[in-house]
Amino acid sequence: MISSSDHLIIKEELLPLIRERLDSGNKVRYLPFCGVSMLPLLRQGLDSVEIGPLPEKMKKYDLPVYRGRTGKYIMHRVVAVKEDHYVCLGDNTYIYEHILPEQMLGIVTTIKRGEKLIPVTSRSYRLYCRIWRAIYPIRKALRSLKQWLRRLLK
Repeated sequence: MISSSDHLIIKEELLPLIRERLDSGNKVRYLPFCGVSMLPLLRQGLDSVEIGPLPEKMKKYDLPVYRGRTGKYIMHRVVAVKEDHYVCLGDNTYIYEHILPEQMLGIVTTIKRGEKLIPVTSRSYRLYCRIWRAIYPIRKALRSLKQWLRRLLK
């Protein structure tokens, strides 16, 4: 479940530099994120991402970086594209977020998991997204069962 600490750590003073770089078509490698909302794909303190400029239109399974309701930057996967917004969900969360295009900063282009570089256009990444999304109902049911058992055993 997403906690209030699940976010990318982007210092406000760096934001203009990041925006300038992305606006000029360049990419930014970013490590400092905290939380567990993108487990098992991204591990805090071990993995990093490369953020590129936003495409004209996001598509399902894209991984945008956007400013959330709290003002912090979040990186969750697009699970649905609507006419005027996107629906995003972290790999380890169960609450859908409705994101407007103007909230978005950039899009993840490459994941560095340990020493391995994974382009988000790769077949293995896209397959992971499809499988992880397909088993969402099972994961959610197991989470509910786990919570119910905890309450029962208290």
